[in-house]
Amino acid sequence: MFAPVAYLRWARRFHGTVRYDLATSGVPSIDLAESDPIGTEIACAANSCELVRNAIATYNAVPVEETIAALGTTHALWLAYSSLTNPGDEILVEEPGYEPLVAIAEGIGVRVRRFTRPAAHFLLDPACIARAMSARTRAVVLTNLHNPSGTRATDHELREAARAADIHGALLVVDEVYAPFDELVDDRGVFTRSARHLAPNVVAVSSLTKCYGLGPERIGWLLAPREIVKRAEDVLTATSGTFPLSHARHALRAFREIKALAKRSRAIVGGKRDTVARWAQGQGWDWSAPTDGLFGFVSIAGRGDLTAAIEDAARVRGVLVTPGAFFGAPGGFRIAWSASDDDLREGLQQLEHSLRS
Repeated sequence: MFAPVAYLRWARRFHGTVRYDLATSGVPSIDLAESDPIGTEIACAANSCELVRNAIATYNAVPVEETIAALGTTHALWLAYSSLTNPGDEILVEEPGYEPLVAIAEGIGVRVRRFTRPAAHFLLDPACIARAMSARTRAVVLTNLHNPSGTRATDHELREAARAADIHGALLVVDEVYAPFDELVDDRGVFTRSARHLAPNVVAVSSLTKCYGLGPERIGWLLAPREIVKRAEDVLTATSGTFPLSHARHALRAFREIKALAKRSRAIVGGKRDTVARWAQGQGWDWSAPTDGLFGFVSIAGRGDLTAAIEDAARVRGVLVTPGAFFGAPGGFRIAWSASDDDLREGLQQLEHSLRS
């Protein structure tokens, strides 16, 4: 049912093998069990699932009835597709885009069509969505921040995209795992900018993976209209039953200390985007110029598919970025800045030498 996800296979092949990792698109992982700011005390309760849902609802400022926990954003996306579509239905997915957005849909028998986010800044154009819609479209799917460019869609653009979907009775699915950058949370520890707030037909999927360094904990969720959440509950019951108590413990601990996690993330990312922007512009290459987040997209005109050159840079100079071919934009690469300041500066130099040679 599910074809290999080429990007993730490639990433696993290179992960941990290079000195200068400019490919990893999340802040470095933190161990909840050992980190002093997080602590280890947490109550054990029979209703742990409901406690997690309440914590998710509080973090996103949405009703608890519009939330359901998931094992990371990818699992939440699978829950969304399974709850919104039947085999043979159609969804509309952005291009360039993150490969699992397509692979999950195709794996459950859904037909995928694409709409374009044009280079070099990959802005979201609701008119492109409206033109690509059909009577069979059940959902429009996009990322915000856009993966791979880091471009943020405005609330107005997202509302217009939701309106274009609603004309055909479809929903707008927003993968917003990167959306909390750069503000992350307010002084209450709440992320106030979820797309779920923008229109009744918006479904949002996310997690604490990328912004907070909690990938191994798989603390994710789906936010949706109540009838969609009810369907997702049925899907979850049929496929995994309940999550382990350990998952609830990690989730509740993380949400309890979300302000400390956000402070850590701001310190890791702060100032590095400007370093990469100056470097990319200094090369004379096209740059997506994101205003938020920890990655952007560089395009090099006339070079063709850069995958082989990027792999050579990893082997010879120990620096890694993510080939654009895995997103449908082979003439460029996604570059991230979660590395230390020294590794970032040296990695940029090594990448420049490799690509120019």
